[in-house]
Amino acid sequence: MKKRIISLLLAAAMTFSLTACGGNSSDDKKEETKTENTDNKETPEVDTIHWARANSGNILVTIAKQQGYFDEVGINVIENPVESSTAALQALQAGQVDVTSNQGTNNPLQFISTGSDFSIVGGYMLKGMYIIGKKDTQYKDVTSLKGSKFAYAGVHPVVGMALLDAGIDPNNDVEWLTYSTNSDRLAAVVSGEADYAVLSGDQLYAVGNNDQIEIKAWLDDLVPNYGCCRMNMNTDFVKKNPTTVKLLLKSLIRAEQWYLANKEECVKILAKEIGAEEDYVAAYLLNDNYVSSVDPCKNSVVKTWEAMIKMGFIDQADADKINIEDHINTELYKEALDECVTEYHDEDPDFYDGRVKFFEENDQ
Repeated sequence: MKKRIISLLLAAAMTFSLTACGGNSSDDKKEETKTENTDNKETPEVDTIHWARANSGNILVTIAKQQGYFDEVGINVIENPVESSTAALQALQAGQVDVTSNQGTNNPLQFISTGSDFSIVGGYMLKGMYIIGKKDTQYKDVTSLKGSKFAYAGVHPVVGMALLDAGIDPNNDVEWLTYSTNSDRLAAVVSGEADYAVLSGDQLYAVGNNDQIEIKAWLDDLVPNYGCCRMNMNTDFVKKNPTTVKLLLKSLIRAEQWYLANKEECVKILAKEIGAEEDYVAAYLLNDNYVSSVDPCKNSVVKTWEAMIKMGFIDQADADKINIEDHINTELYKEALDECVTEYHDEDPDFYDGRVKFFEENDQ
């Protein structure tokens, strides 16, 4: 950012010098610049986006607002609170919100399989979920889950994928105990009702302050870059408003860069935004295994889709009618990323080079 400011000051100085030496007058120059900027700036088809907001919020949306990235591209993002993943996706389907981002990968894929015309255009959390167990429970790798009692709302798709890869039947070789909330799953392990549970970032503070349990594995250890939470929109909205979607993604990519460079400050910002204690937010936001990414992660989404069919989450007859790649839009993210690289690469070369490499490895 400092480099950009310095560059702008130098440019201003050069403009003044040229004018003094007989170039265009100051007023003429301003008018030319104004016209040029107007011509180059893209206008979003719609300027207001309604975003389904989960209890833990979305740090990238918060940063994009606070840093003025949405304002720069002419977009106003309104966050509408939702009570659950199902409620968020139902609101998206009904057109009550334009974007969902905290509802995992399997949930939107199930909606797509039953006829919802959603497009995955980006992502929020790349990884961050984990398996807990009591400290005296022996865990070696995913094979240790065979014969266990596992707390979740049915088979967990990522754990199920890892079990399948290990030659274990997730439906019959593990007893899945249904608990509707993360706090209930945590309590089930503490009480001994379940051997293991999958939890998300909002429980890291509670887990870290409970001396009876520990994290046995991060799901990324089981399935690398599994694409925890995808960013979903109605396909019709994406087709009608491609510039809006691209500019939205562009703002979020910039927010991702700022977040990674200012994590400590982000803890304070998000804690204030969601009305939580800073220690609670720091437990997940500063955890190295809690990783955000705006990238759509197409390859991981396809793998999850195929595994869900094998595990019976998606009916084969429904899957046969759908080409899941038609519901994963990587083009707009790539356009947004390319423009960010052109305009902001010097601010953080490592970040932008890393995003380009990640896209090449995970979306093609």
